[in-house]
Amino acid sequence: MDNTSRRIADYAVAMQTAPLPGGSADAVTRHLIDSVACAFGALGARPARVARTIAGTASSSAGASVFGLAQPTTPEYATFANTVMVRYLDYNDTGNGGHPSDMMSGVLALGEARGASGAEVILAIHAAYETYAAIRRGGLYGNLLRNKHVDQIYATLGAVVGAGVILGLDHERMGHAIALALTPNIPMRVTRTGLISDWKGCATAHGTMNAVFAARLAEQGLTGPDRPFEGLAAFYQMLGIPPLDLSTLGETRKGLSALQSTGLKYYPADYNGQGPIALAQALRSEAALDDIDQITVAVHWGGLHAIGGGAGDHDEKWDPQTREVADHSMAYLVAVALVDGDVTVDSFSEARISDPALRPLMQKIVVIDDPELTAEHAGELPRWPSRVELVLKDGRRLGRASGPPKGHPLNPMDDHELEAKFWRMADRALPREQGRIWLETLWSFAGLDDIRPLMSLYRSLAVPAA
Repeated sequence: MDNTSRRIADYAVAMQTAPLPGGSADAVTRHLIDSVACAFGALGARPARVARTIAGTASSSAGASVFGLAQPTTPEYATFANTVMVRYLDYNDTGNGGHPSDMMSGVLALGEARGASGAEVILAIHAAYETYAAIRRGGLYGNLLRNKHVDQIYATLGAVVGAGVILGLDHERMGHAIALALTPNIPMRVTRTGLISDWKGCATAHGTMNAVFAARLAEQGLTGPDRPFEGLAAFYQMLGIPPLDLSTLGETRKGLSALQSTGLKYYPADYNGQGPIALAQALRSEAALDDIDQITVAVHWGGLHAIGGGAGDHDEKWDPQTREVADHSMAYLVAVALVDGDVTVDSFSEARISDPALRPLMQKIVVIDDPELTAEHAGELPRWPSRVELVLKDGRRLGRASGPPKGHPLNPMDDHELEAKFWRMADRALPREQGRIWLETLWSFAGLDDIRPLMSLYRSLAVPAA
């Protein structure tokens, strides 16, 4: 076992007997409510239907539940299908890049199959988030991976730790689980460039599914490469990077755990768009659309390259053809906010995305990266600052600036706002009476002796007609 694998395995094994860190129960509960809400909104989406169809080809009396599927399936299939639904709307949580709640469904699937308690699942999810965050800050930050054309491998590695904790893997098996999760599952960045496909919402679901599979294989004694990070032709040589610094794995940063440092989304769009959407909404009442000559959106460097056309994909971002491009298009998000006054799930219908009336306004939008905003954004708790300026035809300039957007740990959604988000999505999927049962069960998650009463609710959902 190489040093990197050993450090991660040390942490995973130690967490199995660790006391529940302060604040973790509340944080996991809130992120779980948020994730379930996101899944409600995606029940009828094509990727969700495909994933449920595949999951329905296998059944297991001691398996795991899927949103909208009557019978339990394998933990792997349940992980994939549920994560696809949580992730599809691009509405679930965001940490220091990526969406850590993409890992939750894997822990829940294994927890259901093993009859785990809410507290046991919370501990495993906490460990997954801590691993995810430590790997990013230890060297696999977003811009490095972007330059290496590699996608979100930290989700797979975090997920295998969560899986290993819930399964109670010993140190040797945990090391093999890490190797089995990493070696065959290094994803390509093409997932998020150019004409973005259905796979954007499925990629981390696939990684989390494979993390669950890796942990189960290791539990049964299957071995993986001994030095998956540091060996010959291994991860570090492949990427041409130095070893990760995981010395702070499990430590709080500025008094916050990784969960507490992860924000929730107020709008169903890429996190880089959260601030500009709100700013565009605020500016909307100050000028008529016909009077606008130019719109400048200033963000940090990563924001430009993620959704502002800075990755060589300007044409696709200014003329989105799919939902997956539209919710990662700053031009589209700002234009919709100015025209409609909000960005909602309905903003990404095929009719709205293809509406030719939006294109002239989108062509007036310029996205820039501002070095001052890049500097402000940097740090252990990125702030996601932004500015929007309207230049009017009479020469006037109207501008607003934003620090951390609503839902950020420094500007959090309160419980009332979180429940409002839950109901926005739940009202699309089930009657209010059933929604109240869901919400009551979710808020009591930490006290559940067995999580299966919650997971059985997954199977009670009726899937909307195609």
